[in-house]
Amino acid sequence: MGMMSLYTKVSTTRKVLLITGICTLLISICIVFPIESSKTNFLEDFGYTFFTLAIALLLLLYGLLGKHFLIGLLFVITSSIAGAIFFYVAYPLVPFTVFVAIWLGIPSGLITAIIFMIANFYFFNAIKKYKLIKQIGLYVIILFIVSVLFGYGGDWIYEITEYFKN
Repeated sequence: MGMMSLYTKVSTTRKVLLITGICTLLISICIVFPIESSKTNFLEDFGYTFFTLAIALLLLLYGLLGKHFLIGLLFVITSSIAGAIFFYVAYPLVPFTVFVAIWLGIPSGLITAIIFMIANFYFFNAIKKYKLIKQIGLYVIILFIVSVLFGYGGDWIYEITEYFKN
């Protein structure tokens, strides 16, 4: 009920952008990614997949946030920087720490921002007391979990699929 009432309050332009963003996301995941993954095994060669995912993210952000789009985009960029700083601090003795921070920190910060925005919308809408402290705590917990998955998880999607095959 709550999601439908939210959807009815959104303008027609934003509805079109939401639908376009969802379609772009599905095309990226279901068509572009399988085509590119059949041709290569290197992450650097998934350029079209990353491009379409970025377009879908921007369309969905604008469709969901409306006039607060720039604040949401600033939060995503700040979260990516925070993820990179987290990895830079976590791996101080590793050679090429800057590359580790960029390679693992930026995607983990991006995913953390997306998960946090969803959790913030559903859990912190009605809270009035100590809201900022709870939001910061939740963000740090999500960033830590996502960073551990990125840093120490290896190819965890492959391991999960192998687990379910057995």
